Amino acid sequence: MDNYDEFYDFMEQYIDFYNDVCNNEKNKMDALESDNLKLINEVLSDYQVFVTRAELYEKRRKELFKKIGLDGKTFREIVDMETGVQREELENLFLDFRDAVSTAREYNSRSLEIVKKNLKETGMQDYDINDPACYDKSGNIPERGYSHTNLLNRQA
Repeated sequence: MDNYDEFYDFMEQYIDFYNDVCNNEKNKMDALESDNLKLINEVLSDYQVFVTRAELYEKRRKELFKKIGLDGKTFREIVDMETGVQREELENLFLDFRDAVSTAREYNSRSLEIVKKNLKETGMQDYDINDPACYDKSGNIPERGYSHTNLLNRQA
């Protein structure tokens, strides 16, 4: 593959980002379990930063893939196109990426279960907790800031 090093370096950065997402998701889950509202608010504020970073990474990924002729390809398809040492390196990178996204999703799923349980206990079980929107401090979704991006909705 032309531009192999550029692709590899970017994907390493993307994996590092998703490892940070995992840590944030774990912190979110722990905060929700603690019922500490100040901590929950801090973690959810951090989450908004992750959504913005995810949008930037996705934009960079699309630009890079287009630049190097991989537009429309999944990471798995790119790995399968390679041979030899590069394929082995990319396979390992792919597994790291898949594991990071999977772990983040698992923590998120546990957090959603905690929220559902808490909402049920307060009689608000009909509230839609699956909306990935980020809310401002007033509890509103600013339309200009809502990209409809769910950072855990990624295909490897």
